[in-house]
Amino acid sequence: MASFSTDCSPSFSVPGLWNPFIIFRSLGLAAMPEKRPFERLPADVSPINYSLCLKPDLLDFTFEGKLEAAAQVRQATNQIVMNCADIDIITASYAPEGDEEIHATGFNYQNEDEKVTLSFPSTLQTGTGTLKIDFVGELNDKMKGFYRSKYTTPSGEVRYAAVTQFEATDARRAFPCWDEPAIKATFDISLVVPKDRVALS
Repeated sequence: MASFSTDCSPSFSVPGLWNPFIIFRSLGLAAMPEKRPFERLPADVSPINYSLCLKPDLLDFTFEGKLEAAAQVRQATNQIVMNCADIDIITASYAPEGDEEIHATGFNYQNEDEKVTLSFPSTLQTGTGTLKIDFVGELNDKMKGFYRSKYTTPSGEVRYAAVTQFEATDARRAFPCWDEPAIKATFDISLVVPKDRVALS
């Protein structure tokens, strides 16, 4: 699916990230599969602000997204590792402040870890810059990330709404991000919606 072009000027701002992890313990007697060790994201790049635009399609149950993240490169690197689940990245680039844009040459998805590694042809030097990502995803029916919810109007018409659920670590299903409670950033979010629909925050 091709990326979309639209005016995504922020319509509202949401400070901070989401709540800490919620952990559920199973008390069953059956043997549990061995858990993979949890690995935090590398600390060499971190977000400052997310400027995010989402365009849901309630007919195809898909969505398109544009992300511009102000980021801090703390240690020189030629890759950026982020959380990402059920998202397909179309293009990605990083522009150091006051310098030319560097386009990513590869996206390596680690599906089991819900991560993606963006590879760049040259080293990203320490300092601030802007990470841009165009991506697409599915409005899933799992009540996670950016999903679809069915409802019936007073006239009996069945319709769908696009809903978000980011806690505790499901923002990664709506857009590529640093989806760990300890990593803080601010947000500017815009939605592109049909004229007959209402966007609520």
